[in-house]
Amino acid sequence: MRSYIVTPAKAGVRTREVFYEQRARSETGYSAFAEYDGFAFKPRPPAVTKIAGNRAKAYLANPDTAHHAMLLYGPDATQVSARRNEVVRTLLGGDDDPFRLARLENDQVKRDPAALLDEINGLSFGGGDRVIVLNMATDAATATLKSALEEMQGGAKLIVTAGVLAASSKLRKLFEGAGNAGAVPLYPPEGAALEAEFSAMLRELGAPPIESEARGALSLVLSGFQHGEAERFAETLALYTMHDDAVTTEAVTACAPPAAEADFDETIQAVAQGRPRRIPSLIDRLDSQGASLAGLIRVLSLYFQRLHRAQAAMEGGADAQAAMSKLRPPIFWKLKDVFASQLRAWPRPGVEEALNQLGGLEADLRSGKTLPDRALIERVLMRIAMSAPGSRQR
Repeated sequence: MRSYIVTPAKAGVRTREVFYEQRARSETGYSAFAEYDGFAFKPRPPAVTKIAGNRAKAYLANPDTAHHAMLLYGPDATQVSARRNEVVRTLLGGDDDPFRLARLENDQVKRDPAALLDEINGLSFGGGDRVIVLNMATDAATATLKSALEEMQGGAKLIVTAGVLAASSKLRKLFEGAGNAGAVPLYPPEGAALEAEFSAMLRELGAPPIESEARGALSLVLSGFQHGEAERFAETLALYTMHDDAVTTEAVTACAPPAAEADFDETIQAVAQGRPRRIPSLIDRLDSQGASLAGLIRVLSLYFQRLHRAQAAMEGGADAQAAMSKLRPPIFWKLKDVFASQLRAWPRPGVEEALNQLGGLEADLRSGKTLPDRALIERVLMRIAMSAPGSRQR
């Protein structure tokens, strides 16, 4: 049944609503806004298609087949990008046909509005719906997107991302009011919801369970995090605890910011890429921020262990990408190219020697050698960096 709003076409006739089959309407000659027996018939405006809260997760995992387009928007760009990528993977179903996926930027569509319609009407050579992504759209793209939505009849799916959109936003109103599209606001989770999402991230990365005593420390660390920060912290914590039985308070503290931020990565890459002269200043920064230098050594050891395992897979016949894909937790996406280049550049005996030196360093730190911890750490890390392929000695 389709709902129609019926308003009096003649004075003194009471307003009422009627429901009848679409087919019956066409057979009797009724049409939108036509008068019949003293009433004007027009379709009821479509319901607002705003998918928020708990509905959003289920919707993104299994998009409504009646929707040819969706708008993802929110204040956290990394969260919006992550959800966009998940939807793209779902829609493509693992198909890596490059002709099925097209990416456009807002500026491109602004300069050439026809580019969006060209992509929507394009065909994939291997069959299947095409997926078109329009990144960081603004209200200025509303008219172009309106034309696109009116033209879409299937054969393509459009995913539009945007930043914060007020309730008055023309772009937001377009997607909320369109019958063939949905609008999904994405807001950073807080409190218990953030902890639950973070726990799910850790499970997906293969981390051990979180001790009940560690949850208080974890809650403090997560407060104020954006999605990208939480995701990177989860990567670091999963890597740090991969051989442990549980995520402990000590592990959370060791990996917490600033340790979970770029400084650990910068120091690890200074070692792996052969930049020994950068190491003292990076360690000085970590030390001044109160980061755990013992935690740095553990994460660095695990990094070289992963290089070693991936090299073993390559010796068994796998290529670099296949070898990397077997690692758990997976390599952080921003580091994949760097890791792959190091996988090819470092000789396996060199990786084994680095692991031996790091193992000896951990033993020395535990034994309380006469040299201060920081001096021991700097010396070993610089020695490994100097042995790295293509070491720049600077």
